[in-house]
Amino acid sequence: MQITPKRFFDFCATHVPLLHTIAARPGDVSEAQVREIIRSHSDAAQEMPETTWQRLIDLQILLPLEEGSAHYVMAQPLLALFNYLYNDALPTSPEIIQGYIAALESARKRMLAGVEARDPLPVNMAANEVDSTLRRIQEDLEATHRAVMSEVARYKADRASVSVRERYMRIVSLMDLYVHPLVEIVRVDGLLAHTLSHTDQALSAAREQGIFTEVGPLERNERQIRALRRRSIHTLNESRKELQPLYEVLRRSSAIAHGATLALNRLRYLKLDEWVEHYVVQAGRSSVECPPTDSVLRSTIDHVVAHPPQPPPVLNMEESGGTPSDYVRLLWLNNLQTAIKEELPVNDLTDWLVKSFPEKGTADALLGLGRLLFDPELDVAFNEGGKPRKYRTRDGVLEVTAISVKHA
Repeated sequence: MQITPKRFFDFCATHVPLLHTIAARPGDVSEAQVREIIRSHSDAAQEMPETTWQRLIDLQILLPLEEGSAHYVMAQPLLALFNYLYNDALPTSPEIIQGYIAALESARKRMLAGVEARDPLPVNMAANEVDSTLRRIQEDLEATHRAVMSEVARYKADRASVSVRERYMRIVSLMDLYVHPLVEIVRVDGLLAHTLSHTDQALSAAREQGIFTEVGPLERNERQIRALRRRSIHTLNESRKELQPLYEVLRRSSAIAHGATLALNRLRYLKLDEWVEHYVVQAGRSSVECPPTDSVLRSTIDHVVAHPPQPPPVLNMEESGGTPSDYVRLLWLNNLQTAIKEELPVNDLTDWLVKSFPEKGTADALLGLGRLLFDPELDVAFNEGGKPRKYRTRDGVLEVTAISVKHA
């Protein structure tokens, strides 16, 4: 029987707690377990448990693990919907993102082959694959961010249910296995940015040579590439900012707990005399060979009494007439976008920056580059094939490749 969307969503709307309980169970569930969950969530006055079970099967909400099996799994699209609605997600491994990058590279090569052969069919198929792959990359990166935020919220809300070591290992696994490797992949000079730039060039070639008559999909892919460049590194940097403080706190706590465990184990196996000999501070147990005389005590007390008191600090309550340097720097950074828009397009961003503001030092120049690189209203492109150039600032030298800027 054909499944109608209204019938499917009506059932889901009236059985949300039941479906969420099934979705939250890891792995597959047996028929007996599903029936037990149904009995704990159903109201016999409204719907019999057998009817609920049959509708779960008829609507293909539960699918058999294999043909004739008594173990079931929730349909993947519905499971993904529940993870999205309840903000539950699993982090994406770097290997998955590298697979997406390989798929983009394969689609780019097929698109270039179609452009050279002037055949619109492979160009159309490659553009659709690029669109699907870009969407999946963005969804998986956002899922990683949601997983990090959920783990941080879980840690802050409930610190007593798990040990320090377990919390530390969970945070470390997120940092070392997912966030740090993904940042290396999606950074501005990483593998993803390199592949996106080449894919963008292939899309531009297909559009400019008129191979593909429907320019809408090509323009959509170009917009997605620009958005993915900006959002991917921003999303992962936000995840790293959330995890880093917890990582440092838990690392110290784990080190203290590990040291205390070692000390207790040694105390258990050592004799008391050996413990005192090796680990107790000896200075506190040193005996006084001869008591101080009255003259020594009197001289010490006189030195303490005669010591001049230290005056309290004096606060400077006068208001300075100069403008704080940090405020001047902030005003300059805020006006950079307006200044560069008047001269767009710019073929070499670093050269424009150091020549337009020669009084700025290296630190200010890096701040200005960062502000312009991540401006959503600018389209920034790196010249991967060019050699790095040296740009002299007021107090140093910057060595970077040419960066071109135009309107987004």
